Amino acid sequence: MAIDSRDEKYYKAWMTHHTVSRRGLLRGFFKAGQQTQATIEHQDIARQTGRPPQAIAESLFLRLCSGCGECVSACPYGIIAISGGKAGLQIEYADCDFCHKCTDVCQTGALESQITPDTGLKPIVGTSCLGRMDNYCRLCVMSCPQQAITFDSFNQVTIDKARCNGCGKCKLACYHGHISLTPLN
Repeated sequence: MAIDSRDEKYYKAWMTHHTVSRRGLLRGFFKAGQQTQATIEHQDIARQTGRPPQAIAESLFLRLCSGCGECVSACPYGIIAISGGKAGLQIEYADCDFCHKCTDVCQTGALESQITPDTGLKPIVGTSCLGRMDNYCRLCVMSCPQQAITFDSFNQVTIDKARCNGCGKCKLACYHGHISLTPLN
């Protein structure tokens, strides 16, 4: 066990060379606050519902979306709804064809036309999927415009999350109801 030889003289000498001015202290506090703000702005926040296509980063979307309902009334399929004061996508009876009408009417900047359309929803194929049991049902594969769903030779389904844009066509094509859409976090 080593004996610590640091005594009062050592700490006095250390403190004389390591002081912080008031200006330096305040600068440190403000810089830490700016770094925290930058981290929060670029942080991905878990979403409970689908995102309107072309929505900006989630933390900024939650701040900018006012819940005005303009995108709800502009959506020709009625799949955008206000939930918790923010716009969200609910793909139950219609899919999103990315017509961009919601983006065109958004006044707050929460939806941007430069962003690649993606709803943030990804399909989960249930274990009782008919395509997993035989080679005959491939309705989800045929309906996917992005070719994101494939079955291998053992009837195991694979979903390419990089290709999938969450349009919901696969869910609606599965008339057995074995596909659900969940937010990708």
